[in-house]
Amino acid sequence: MNRQFSLLLALLILAIPSTAKAQISVRSQLSHDTVAIPGESYVGSILIRNDTDDLQQAKIYQTDYLFQSDGTNFFGDPGELERSNAGWIDISASSMMVPPRQAVTLSYRVNVPADASELDLEGSYWSIIMVEGIPKSSPENIENDVPEDALGLIQVTRYGVQVATHIAGTGAAELSITQSALSRDESNGATLQLNVSNTGDKLVRPEIWIELYDSEGKAMGRMEGLNNRIYPGTSVMQQIKLGALSEGSYRALVIMDAGDDEVFGAEYTLNID
Repeated sequence: MNRQFSLLLALLILAIPSTAKAQISVRSQLSHDTVAIPGESYVGSILIRNDTDDLQQAKIYQTDYLFQSDGTNFFGDPGELERSNAGWIDISASSMMVPPRQAVTLSYRVNVPADASELDLEGSYWSIIMVEGIPKSSPENIENDVPEDALGLIQVTRYGVQVATHIAGTGAAELSITQSALSRDESNGATLQLNVSNTGDKLVRPEIWIELYDSEGKAMGRMEGLNNRIYPGTSVMQQIKLGALSEGSYRALVIMDAGDDEVFGAEYTLNID
């Protein structure tokens, strides 16, 4: 899952000796965004495919989700976080058997609470639906016939599908740069690293760029960053390449456009020596 956090995690777990692994994949979008009003219900679906010639089992479960610019990810119990919508979601199955070379559809329904004023619903709420392949040699697989006391290493693949609910007409972004650093290397030139945090209450995927000027105010160009998904209370790292710069002083204007006339900025003086 670019760091919009459409994610694919490979896990190693202690289990039964096997070189085989579950060969399922999610063939639909890994980020589902819906604008809804309090009391509304809506449905979604996840397409799960079996890429092998054998029947495969998929396990489905929920987690909460947070991430930070230092690379840490948090997958907590569903409903643990203040902005979790896991408790609003009903999933059609907790396990599915996927026929060889075919795909099955997992459906879910999101029931947005009606008492918005009492719950103070505003902005974005989200959680993860995990789809995990269960190898036949795993104790969790219904077709497993390996002794329980056998030990070994199994590779497990899981997909995390982000399900986000945005309360219509509410919420605001608030972006800030919490840390910055300038680096240089001979091959790539100068790079400005920025840790961008969303302290607002709605998801944003801002356009981020740098407008660079030399010491005399001459424009040196516009350098683009990535359009990351940034949930409230999360942060991402942006590494924006400035290119080869000669010695001297430069002014870097950082622009973060979250849309809806929500534009944030910061200015830096960069000294190259």
